[in-house]
Amino acid sequence: MIDVFIDPSFEPIFRAHPLVLVDVGARGGPRPNWRLAKRHLRYVGFEPDRDEFTRLAASGAITAEHRILNVALHNRPGPVRLHVARSGGLSSIFEPHREFIDKFPDAGRFDTIDSRTIEADRLDHQLALHGIDGIDFIKADTQGSEAFVLEGASESLRSCVIGVEVEVGFSEFYRDQPLFADVDRFMRNAGFWLFDIRPCYWKRAIGQAEGGPRGQLIWGDTLYFKCPARLAETARGFEGTRRIATVLKAISVALLYGYADYALELAHDRALPLESDQRTRIDRHIRGAAARRDGMPSFPGRRGLAGAVHRLWKLLRERDNGWSVSGAEIGNFD
Repeated sequence: MIDVFIDPSFEPIFRAHPLVLVDVGARGGPRPNWRLAKRHLRYVGFEPDRDEFTRLAASGAITAEHRILNVALHNRPGPVRLHVARSGGLSSIFEPHREFIDKFPDAGRFDTIDSRTIEADRLDHQLALHGIDGIDFIKADTQGSEAFVLEGASESLRSCVIGVEVEVGFSEFYRDQPLFADVDRFMRNAGFWLFDIRPCYWKRAIGQAEGGPRGQLIWGDTLYFKCPARLAETARGFEGTRRIATVLKAISVALLYGYADYALELAHDRALPLESDQRTRIDRHIRGAAARRDGMPSFPGRRGLAGAVHRLWKLLRERDNGWSVSGAEIGNFD
């Protein structure tokens, strides 16, 4: 298993400048791949649902390295209306688009069982208010309002954030929600490249058991990394070891999501503030981890055999006639 913090010589830098993850919509906590960063990770969650916040607090999730704030985020401060869904994780500031979602199974989970006004704020302001400096990564899952959350984090995206994982809608399952095109345009203008999409498809109830396994593309998790030119600008905004830490943490996040090729590109980009010996250590670590992972040697016909085994699996697998199909995980993993 690869050490995302690369080399023992970098330990003092990571101790002084730990990786800071902001999780907007903290229900369920960080994704499993972030466990690899536990050694130097600081976690800040935002959870507007009072009941879920109370549950997280009672579970012991709030610690010195792991804090959660009972705050709703938006692109402006002020009151917003929260529509509480029967399934708590589907609550949104947008009303469910009934004419659309009622075509699919289990639509009752979107039923609004309560509606309340809550105070919202911009992420940039909340970070300043609580003395949280230099965040590195944002994960946003807020059931349709993710574009607003990111707009409220514009200064952080410019000055310090190196990556973003954000849920997006491809179809309007909430009324008037911003869709993928809106989020993608904003992120690209902010200097981030789209690296991955984990799609989710829904099949209509009228034909749930018919055709192939996938229905309409409804939503997805997307992954963005700051492009090298903008990362260089971000690093230049800091001094001393924090400048180097910015690049090291960008490499660590790329490794967390399985993008060793991008980590190598960053390591060898001369516009980024790394010393020659640091670049060598990073290169050796990444290439060595890749060599250890590929345990089966290549042989003639290996690709054809793999294809045959995959086709056999497709013939033998059981079909459960499920209606919601999604990718296994986001990131570049075997």
